[in-house]
Amino acid sequence: MADDETHDAWTPRPVALVTGAGGAIGGAIAVELAATGFDVCVIDLDRAGLVQAQAAVESAGGRCQSYVCDVTNPDLVAATVAEIFADVGRVDVLVNSAGIVHVDDLLDLRFDTWRRVMSVNADGTFLMGQATARAMVKQPPSAHLGRRGMIVNISSAAAEVGRPTRAAYAASKAVVKHLTMTQALALKDYAIAACVVYPGEVIEGMLRSIFTDIAEATGCSVEEVIDEAKRDQPTGQFQSASQVGQRVAFLANSAGMRFTGSVLWCDSHLHPVPPS
Repeated sequence: MADDETHDAWTPRPVALVTGAGGAIGGAIAVELAATGFDVCVIDLDRAGLVQAQAAVESAGGRCQSYVCDVTNPDLVAATVAEIFADVGRVDVLVNSAGIVHVDDLLDLRFDTWRRVMSVNADGTFLMGQATARAMVKQPPSAHLGRRGMIVNISSAAAEVGRPTRAAYAASKAVVKHLTMTQALALKDYAIAACVVYPGEVIEGMLRSIFTDIAEATGCSVEEVIDEAKRDQPTGQFQSASQVGQRVAFLANSAGMRFTGSVLWCDSHLHPVPPS
């Protein structure tokens, strides 16, 4: 539910809806969208994270409404999306950033863990995309953006090459990639675009917890693991969450349908040996 009173429909700024906004990447995406002209609705299960995200969006110049929602629950997703459209009038861009990761050897991976990762990353992306698109098709095209809407799904390079100790994560992100291609084809006649973004290795996000697990397993320090991983990056550095946000904002502010069906890599994908 919205954390404050219902607003009149927001005009004339376009409106973005960002899931997983309580996390580093989702929060940075919300801020960059606000900085480039959007008002933003933010969704997460983490109430404290939502408070921070809302404050950051407002500091960046956008109006913001926050909603607590479990993206894996079909009824809650439908109700929350309906509430958002009632509160703010329309959604021009949906960014599916909610996601989780689990690190384990393939032979030790439990099925309930597999299902939880798939549920958040794949099912949540499907449910939010479907519910939002059902409402988008009923709204008039934006005179400013030249389309009814856009869906930006956050996937991962793991969708392309897999990860030895992140089987559920890699598989779920492959689902997200191919779901996006289907959305692009299925929604083109409604003037709704769909794109997928590969954030690259972002240290502010879930990557630090992965490196912590690797450090514990190998007896190295976290900083040693990070330094070694940096050497595999073509630039010698990781992406920042704000750089990912800038790429999403670029897509969101593009005109018409020109990027629909595209995959945008936020970093180079020339890694010789992907980290496990």
